[in-house]
This record gives sequence, structure tokens and C-alpha cells, in this order.
Amino acid sequence: MTTLKQHLQLLPVLLLTIYCIDAVVTAMRGTVVIAGTTYDYELTIKNYVAFGAISVNFFTYFFLRQFYKYTLGLTIAIGLFNLITFSALQTTSSFGINSLKIGFQPSAFWAGLLAYIINFKRINEFILDNLVTKQTPEEQERTEKARFAEGVEKFKRKYESYSVDTLAEIVTANKFVPEALEAARQLLNERQPDETS
Repeated sequence: MTTLKQHLQLLPVLLLTIYCIDAVVTAMRGTVVIAGTTYDYELTIKNYVAFGAISVNFFTYFFLRQFYKYTLGLTIAIGLFNLITFSALQTTSSFGINSLKIGFQPSAFWAGLLAYIINFKRINEFILDNLVTKQTPEEQERTEKARFAEGVEKFKRKYESYSVDTLAEIVTANKFVPEALEAARQLLNERQPDETS
């Protein structure tokens, strides 16, 4: 359960991976059935680009975590507009009225919705801070500092049972979000006197 919580941010990419696996299985069969009619099927360049995008997301998640939100957002955005295709069929769902319809790829839409559900508090704060309310630079700096401090405290509570060695590994690995790194540094500094006595 704790592993799932730790890697909750990976769920949208896992969902897209399932769509990609389905596309590969369909291509191995060589046919697809649409409305009762069987058609030949093979992967397209859009599928291969989608596989590459999934690989990039896994790489950034595990090795360059600070860039993961950007690669995930870009992957979902280009998938929504059918520039890449995750599933076996390039389907476009649309909603709207008459000529004001907006088309999107359902697999990317579901991944985006899942990412939003997982991060709704952060996303809503970002929207309010940057798009709705106009803060002065000083107010933005204070808000960022408060948010950073809140994040550090959250990670300190999470890491309080970690050993000094584990905390040192977090700091030296340098692949965690800045709040996590700062929390590990602070806990190490607080424990230094304990270790020497």
C-alpha cells in the first residue's frame, strides 16, 4: 500500500502503457474488428512515437523526477490532439454544440483526468495563483516560500523514521523534489548532535 502511495504520480503513465500494450497485442493479431467488420491492423508512426513518449516519462519519473510533470503534461497534451496514438484505434471523441465541437483522444483524456484527480489541490492552487488572482512579485514569493515550507514539513513527517544512512542517500541521489531534499537535509542536521554523542 505504501509503495502505491509513493508512486501515485505514475498512474497516468501506467494507464497509457496499458493502452499501448493493447495496441501491440492487436498489431500481433493483425486484425481489428470495428462495428462487426474485420480490418487489417498494423502499428503506425503515431503509435511508435507514443511508445517513445511513455519511455521518456518512465525515465524522467525514476531518474529526473523534477522534469516528470512537464513530460507527462506534454505527453497528455499531444495525445489529446491525436498527434500521437496510445490505443489500437485512433479514435476521436468530441463534445460541444454544432460547429463548436472539440475533439480529443479518449485514452489521453482519461490519463489527464487521472493526473488531475491525483494532483487536484496543487493544480487548483497553481490556477488560482497564476491565472485568477494577480499577485505582486513579493506576494508570489511569500506564497512560494510558505508552500515550500509546508512541503518540507510534510516530507519531514514522512522521513522522521528514516535512518541517517537513508536520509544521506536521499540527499546524495539528488533526484527528489526540492522539498524532499530540504527535509532530508534538515533531519540530518537535527540528528548530527545525536550521532556524535
